[in-house]
Amino acid sequence: MWLRVVDRPGAREFALLSAVEAFSRAVIAGVIPLEANALLRDAQPISLVYAVVGIVAFTTSFLVPLLLLRLRRKWIFSAGTLSMVLAPLLMLLSEVLPFVTALQVRSLAVVCVNIALNLYILDYIRRRDFVASEPLRLAFLGISWFIGPALGIFLYTSFGLLPVCLLSAAFALFAFGYFWYLRIVENPTVAPAQKSPPMPWRNIRRYLSQPRLRLAWIIPFGRSTFWTTFFVYPPLYIIQNGGSDAIVAIMLSGGQGLLFCAPLVGRLGQRHGIRRIIIAAAVMTGVISIAAGLLQPGPLLLAGLFVLAAVGAMALDALGNIPFLRAVRHYERSEMTSVFRTYIEASQLLPAAAYAVVLSVAPLSSVFVVLGLLLLVSAWYARYLPKAL
Repeated sequence: MWLRVVDRPGAREFALLSAVEAFSRAVIAGVIPLEANALLRDAQPISLVYAVVGIVAFTTSFLVPLLLLRLRRKWIFSAGTLSMVLAPLLMLLSEVLPFVTALQVRSLAVVCVNIALNLYILDYIRRRDFVASEPLRLAFLGISWFIGPALGIFLYTSFGLLPVCLLSAAFALFAFGYFWYLRIVENPTVAPAQKSPPMPWRNIRRYLSQPRLRLAWIIPFGRSTFWTTFFVYPPLYIIQNGGSDAIVAIMLSGGQGLLFCAPLVGRLGQRHGIRRIIIAAAVMTGVISIAAGLLQPGPLLLAGLFVLAAVGAMALDALGNIPFLRAVRHYERSEMTSVFRTYIEASQLLPAAAYAVVLSVAPLSSVFVVLGLLLLVSAWYARYLPKAL
């Protein structure tokens, strides 16, 4: 029923496409920190590597609109999914330089896929349907992120890196094929192909001049920082403190599996408004993260704390993008989306750089305190969301 050719894909088609693409990343996400620990041995150089990857990805996010001047979105999306095929194959070499290159290729692929997919969603999904469509998409993503990390770690510990990388590459190819099967079109009634997208650096000033758009960037930045930290530093903490790969797998899949609850959060947002939920979720996640850093618990307790913190992060996932989707003007969607989604690369670059500095003078658990403080700042700014939202 889902795999059908449609003239106008809807929320379900985009949810399934997102889930397939995400599984390619999810199945290898839990393996990356384990490989990083095996190759680099220490949290500080790992943070430096992620900071460098974030710098290149952040820069690239401003260059993609240059490609959109010459290429249609379908080619950008296709390039992204094919890059996701290449990245895990580079990891198979099990050397530091190919590993870092694989992280970079993977990061650039996410830039291409996210920009193209977000613009398609803005074109095809009506504004009033975002509160329902975004949680639905996250529920589909929950399937990928619930199964993927645990499956990847199981394959890695049982059979080595090869099956994990091949499975990741295979699902990236599946996403590529499904995208073309949907025949998502760009035509004057949906997305004018002749309109040249303005460069995002020309729109930063216009973006920052709109208070609601500034606020719409801060909230998902905090949430995205939690997830980029969640997939790297708690696994490193668990392994370096004598925990097993199984604990890492349970934590990653348990935390991400909470995305199944996103539709419930969406319904709560429709009934009670999203402002209070966003504030409460950010506070909850921030306080638990700080507690994890100050208590310095054992591996099993730390995993439990971060699964609990992921409850709040899941609520932010379900509702965190809606302030932007509601605030952006329809005639500047492409321009503002290119600026808005830089929160993804910024959440990889800025925290990794900060963590590298902190780790030079403090233990690994201090990273969790920094993360919690950032989320509390995000909750503070969320107070300025419109009460009617």
